Amino acid sequence: MFNQNSLQAIMFADVSGSSALYKQLGNQEAKAIVDDAVSHMAATTIVHDGVVVKTIGDEVMARFDSAATACRVAIAIQQRSSREFADLGLGIRIGIAFGDTVITPTDAFGETVNDAAFVAHIARANQIVLTQGVIDQLDATLMQQCQLFDRVNIKGDNQKTIIYRLAWETSQHNDLSTRVMPVLDVTRYVSTFELTLRMGDKVISILPDQTPYSIGRDFNKVHLHLDSSVCSREHCHIEFRRGKYVLVDHSTNGTYVHEENKTPIYLRREEAPLQGGGVISIGQQVDSKNPWLIHYQH
Repeated sequence: MFNQNSLQAIMFADVSGSSALYKQLGNQEAKAIVDDAVSHMAATTIVHDGVVVKTIGDEVMARFDSAATACRVAIAIQQRSSREFADLGLGIRIGIAFGDTVITPTDAFGETVNDAAFVAHIARANQIVLTQGVIDQLDATLMQQCQLFDRVNIKGDNQKTIIYRLAWETSQHNDLSTRVMPVLDVTRYVSTFELTLRMGDKVISILPDQTPYSIGRDFNKVHLHLDSSVCSREHCHIEFRRGKYVLVDHSTNGTYVHEENKTPIYLRREEAPLQGGGVISIGQQVDSKNPWLIHYQH
C-alpha cells in the first residue's frame, strides 16, 4: 500500500443533537435530516478541493492542503447548519489540526489526525476549535476571528497547550466573556488575557500559559503563599479554560469569591469563573480588614 507523508489540515465535523432528533421525529425522518447534514459537509469539502477521508456515522473526516481552506470550509458548514438545522436542535462540532500526516489511498494517520479528533470532542455544538498548528498557518483575516479558548493536555502530550476557537458567527456579542479578540500578534493583546492578582503590596500578573496557578499555605508547593490558619496547604488554584480564568477550590474551609456588584459565592470543592473584578477570600467570609484578601481583575 502506498503511504505518503504530507503537511495536512485534518478536520473532524460531527453532527450534535441527533439522538434527541430521532426521538422527536422518528427514525426515517431524523435519518434523512442527519444524512443531509453529512452530505453537505462532504460536498462542501470537495468543492473547496478538500478530500473526504471517510464518514463515520454522523461524522465526517476530511483533509486539506491548507489550514486556511479547512477553516473556511468549517465556517461554511456552520453557517449552513445555523440556517437549516437550528430549529431542529442540531448543531455541528468541528475540530481542526495541522501538521505532518501519513496519507494512504483510503485513510490518514498520525499525531495531527489524533489532535483533530481530540479538539473536535472538546468543541460544543456550533463551535470550531483549532490547535496551535492551525493558528500558525492562518492569514490575518482569519486570525482576527480567533480567540484563546482553553489550555489542555492533548492526548499523549504531558504539557498543556493552548487551543483556540474560530468564531464564524456574523454578529459579535459585547459581553467580555464571549467577545472575540484577535491573536494575530498575541503579545499586542496580552492585557486582554491577563489576570491580575493583588494581595497587600504584592501584585501578580498571570497569563494563560502560566496556569494552573496555585494558592495555599505550603510555601514549597504553591505559587502564592498565605500564612493563614484558615488556609489549607494547597487551598485552591486558578486555571484558564474555555476562554476564562476559573478558580477551583479543593480546601477544608472553602473560598469566597465576591465579584463586583454581586453577591459573594462560597466554594468548597467547587469552582467559579473570575470575570471582571472582585475579591477572593481564603477560608473565611470577605472582610476588608483581612490582610490575606486577594483582589483580582480580568
